Amino acid sequence: MRKHLLYFLLTMFITTSFLSCASFSKKTFEASLQDLERENISKLEGNYALNPIIRYKEKVPEEITSNDKLPDSLFLDDAYQFMVIPNVSIKKKIYRKSENSNRSIALKFQSEKLLLIKVYQDSEVIKDTLLSGKLKKGMFYLDNKFSKCTGIPYFLGGCQSNKRRIGLSKNGNLLINEADSNNGAFLFLFWAGTDYNLTYEYQRK
Repeated sequence: MRKHLLYFLLTMFITTSFLSCASFSKKTFEASLQDLERENISKLEGNYALNPIIRYKEKVPEEITSNDKLPDSLFLDDAYQFMVIPNVSIKKKIYRKSENSNRSIALKFQSEKLLLIKVYQDSEVIKDTLLSGKLKKGMFYLDNKFSKCTGIPYFLGGCQSNKRRIGLSKNGNLLINEADSNNGAFLFLFWAGTDYNLTYEYQRK
């Protein structure tokens, strides 16, 4: 009896751990990705436009024009917010879109695992953040992951998690990939929830 109980608990632990974790996928942007190695990770450094030029959501990359950007959608577009603020709901509340074309984002490694991110307006720094991360599978994985559970996960409640990684396109632009998962259950009856991988490309200046 005890053996069966332990097996059941172990199975539930593995299942909930798997379902509550957002998973990355390169499927939509793999053809555009330039794999980075420890020796050339500095190629990520430089200045980029704050707003994206391409969205990778389906198999065919979608070009973004100024008309596509909704007034309150910078939480999906702005490279700084996309990397620094992990929770989508927080992004919606704290930031609104700016059409200021004089703004740019700058990346500079302070060490192998520390990335300094600055937002410039003309030549003035208006935001800066230091993020930790690590090089893995040709991209730099940011450590600022978000995870939140409500109720008793997968018994009466659920979990949301998301995480980000950045990379370089073959034409030298910045790629930011976010994986998000929001799943739950009632009395161990699981529902599908929502899972997505979203990637934006930002032009090098």
